Amino acid sequence: METNMNSQTTTGTVATRTGNPNATGRNTIVVPEARQALNQMKVEIANELGLSNYDQIDKGNLTSRQNGYVGGTITKRLVEFAEKNMR
Repeated sequence: METNMNSQTTTGTVATRTGNPNATGRNTIVVPEARQALNQMKVEIANELGLSNYDQIDKGNLTSRQNGYVGGTITKRLVEFAEKNMR
């Protein structure tokens, strides 16, 4: 069974990523310079949702719902931004 970066195996399970040995998450940032902007966006959204000091707290102490709201709101805003720029 052969896999490559961001692909799936023939059984449908997600394959392990290759390429970046330092990657700790599932997602690879395509534009590394965007990392700071994404982190700032994450902090701003968390503050709007009532999670102060989000960049300094242990995310493991938050509920899945709290972390999910932050990630979901980021995704929603990025999609809205992309849709506006496609017109």
